[in-house]
Amino acid sequence: MRKIDKEKGASLLSVLVIVMLMSVAAIAATDALARSVLIIKSSSARAEIFWTARGAADAAATYLTKALEMNEGALNSESELFAQTITLPAGNGVVVVQAREASNCFNLNALFNSAGDGEVSDASLQAYDDLLVAAEFDDAEAESLAQKLADWIDADYSTRTYGAEDGYYASQAESYRAANTKLRSVSELKAIAGYDPEVFARIEHLVCLRPEQEQSVLNINTLSLEQAPLLVALYSQELSLDDARALIDSRPAGGWLSKEGFIQQDAVMKIAPDARNDMVLALASDYLSADINIGTGDLITNYQALYRRSETGNVALVSMVRREF
Repeated sequence: MRKIDKEKGASLLSVLVIVMLMSVAAIAATDALARSVLIIKSSSARAEIFWTARGAADAAATYLTKALEMNEGALNSESELFAQTITLPAGNGVVVVQAREASNCFNLNALFNSAGDGEVSDASLQAYDDLLVAAEFDDAEAESLAQKLADWIDADYSTRTYGAEDGYYASQAESYRAANTKLRSVSELKAIAGYDPEVFARIEHLVCLRPEQEQSVLNINTLSLEQAPLLVALYSQELSLDDARALIDSRPAGGWLSKEGFIQQDAVMKIAPDARNDMVLALASDYLSADINIGTGDLITNYQALYRRSETGNVALVSMVRREF
């Protein structure tokens, strides 16, 4: 009888162990299933938000095209286009689009020469050096920053006098290599020697990346005071930073009616004609950007879209990226 009792006890214990293991497995399976469902829902929500943003960006392109048709693309800092937002319904939420000027910047892709051989244009590099000096870096620091950027993007592995190539980056605590190609974003500057957070903050509003390898024209009616260095570097080195700021600050309400109105200002007239680059001036904007905010419940997702206006007047989406804050 004792033997039978022991066998029953052992069987009962085995059953309890099996039940316990099955319970653990069931809980694990349920938890895994719940996580999978959550991941699927999250992925679906992200995809829905992205396509909502893309639809809003395309709708904004149509709106911008129509808005600019009325004045052939001419914009000034007081333009209604910049003052008002566009609100669109989107499923269970809303999309708010805010248009902004995006023409007034130094195109870092213009640093490459037109031959397409991955080499840096000396003239464009000098213009970038001039921009840094106009942004109140001293001559030595400006030259060093310009050459380090040139080494980062050019195709060769030769280090310029004040530049930095793979040898420098390999010696860092977390080693890496120079890109030796075009920048992928303006924030990539922070990976380049010398471009610490303070330096980056001083030039972020002056530089940009555009698809082509040409400098964008400057819309003299939307230039801000902090963008005055662009006039010095791209329009005329004989224009002082103080004069550039004064020109922007004294701009008439609604902006200049023509390029000639700007050129006839005293600060400009004292500059020799051959020392001016009048071709860089415009009253219209080639590029616009838009902040796209998607609100669904308590969640707000932010994107930034870049648009280009063609010679025909059509505004087309160039790129769209999600912004993290």
